[in-house]
Amino acid sequence: MFTKTFIGLSSGKKIAYLAVFSAVMVLVNAFSLDVSPSFKISFTAAAAFITGAMFGPVGGFSVCFVGDLIGCLIAGQAPNPLIMLATGMLGLIPGCIMTYIKGFFYLKAILSFALCLLICTAGINTFAIYFYYSSRSVSYFSYMFSRLPMQSAVMAVNCAAGIVLAKVLNRTKIGFKIS
Repeated sequence: MFTKTFIGLSSGKKIAYLAVFSAVMVLVNAFSLDVSPSFKISFTAAAAFITGAMFGPVGGFSVCFVGDLIGCLIAGQAPNPLIMLATGMLGLIPGCIMTYIKGFFYLKAILSFALCLLICTAGINTFAIYFYYSSRSVSYFSYMFSRLPMQSAVMAVNCAAGIVLAKVLNRTKIGFKIS
């Protein structure tokens, strides 16, 4: 449930990596642009892709979930369990695909982001936001289809950013190979 590289690290390095990347997730979430209560532009999916690819599904989920929880607490917001689940899944899905599926890096990355869009953004996040904010004013499917075009564009930008970040990190000497 973790990448081979991550398993090979000492316990101290594992804790340090998970803590640093959890802090990065807090920062990425903090620097998102809130367009409306139900629409946010951020690079959370790109950062989650990197954590999932580096640490595997369990590490990716943990970092994203903890990062979202801490970010909510710092911002003085009540954590929404469904949104935290969706954020955790943003790390779990690429962790599974990048760790366990063999194949061409770019196809695996695009598949990761496409599944994150469908499961996390269009599925869990949309349901959570609809349930808490919009359920009395519009039908669920109307709400989902109104969010999908902009969220698809945001996810496409995150996909490009995640791929570029992975390629840049592969050139550094951090010891993780994202492939």
